[in-house]
Order: sequence, then C-alpha cells, then structure tokens
Amino acid sequence: MNNKLYILFGSIAAAALMSSCVSRGNNPGWEYAPDMYYSKGYEAYSQGDSNKINPYGMNMREPVAGTVAVGKLDYKYNLENSGDGYEASAALVAPADITLEDGRGQYVYNIYCTPCHGANGANDGEVFKKVSTLKPAWKAYTDEYIKTLPEGKIYHTLTYGKNNMGSHASVLSPKDRWKVIKYVKFLSNQSVAAAATTDSTATTK
Repeated sequence: MNNKLYILFGSIAAAALMSSCVSRGNNPGWEYAPDMYYSKGYEAYSQGDSNKINPYGMNMREPVAGTVAVGKLDYKYNLENSGDGYEASAALVAPADITLEDGRGQYVYNIYCTPCHGANGANDGEVFKKVSTLKPAWKAYTDEYIKTLPEGKIYHTLTYGKNNMGSHASVLSPKDRWKVIKYVKFLSNQSVAAAATTDSTATTK
C-alpha cells in the first residue's frame, strides 16, 4: 500500500513539474525558454528603439573607423571627390608592377571603355554615335590634352567620375584602373592605324 502511495505522489509531482515548463506561446511544448527554440529575427542595422545600447537601435556594431577589409587595402583612397581632390591626384603614379604585358588593360578597356570612346580612343563608340552631346571636348586620345594628362587625374576620374562620365569604381578594381590607364596612354601615343593593329591582338584574361 505504501509503495502505491509513493508512486501516486511521485506521478503527481512529476506532472506538476512538467506543466510548469509548458510554453505559453502559440506553439505549446515542453521547453522551458521558448525564445531559445523560436528565436526572433532581428534586422542587422535598423531595429528602431529595440536596442538601447547601439546607435540608431542597430543590433550590429559598425566597423571601427578606418577599418579595411582583408585584401582590400588598395581600395583605400584618401582624396575627396572635389576640385581640390582632382588637382591633388596629379601626384599619383601607377604602382611599379602595372604594365601592358599581360593584356589585361586592353581587355578591360574593350569591355568598359569602347562603348563610348571606341576601340582606338577616337570617341566613336556606339554610345557617342547615338548621343553625340555626351562627347567630351577633346577629340581623341591622340589629343595633346590626353597625352599630357597625369595618370593620377585619370585614376581619380575612374574612381569618382567626371562630367558625363560616371564612376567606374564598382566595376574596376584599383589595379584594373591603373592597367586601363596604361592602355589609354598607350593609345594616346599611337597613330590610329597602329592602335587598330594592336587592337586586333587583344587577349582574354
């Protein structure tokens, strides 16, 4: 008889303990902390007033000022998108390892530059043919303006854009910008015929 009583009281106590752990949410279960099983989704950068610690209620901390991602050090560019920044860029020079030997500059130029400037830099690309008002004041890369234009200013223009030309920073890595510049300078010192011959030897990289 005593054993039966122990079993009865034990069953009642176990049932009471289990009932205290039942989730009160819409999906009842036996978990003690339902939020650990059914986590709430938080937006990384904007939660209004839900986060009282981080600025703007964000749940993710912003990187420390000046942080550079691994492998992206050459993307750091300190000159501002302004007239002063453009003039200061004249002092920039291409890294020593930037050459035309691998054909990369010509390859990238053919993709991103020929639609406007044409294969030989004569501003006769399909875009300029259709909308001639977009053409720059200079006639071709063989103009004295392009021949004497500092490489750094071309880099600044590729990074930020200038006049009707938009920024190419999203499609050209810093290294590719310098390679394109080297090819532009090559075209600026060639006759149209010589540039056309070189263009026929383009390689895919």
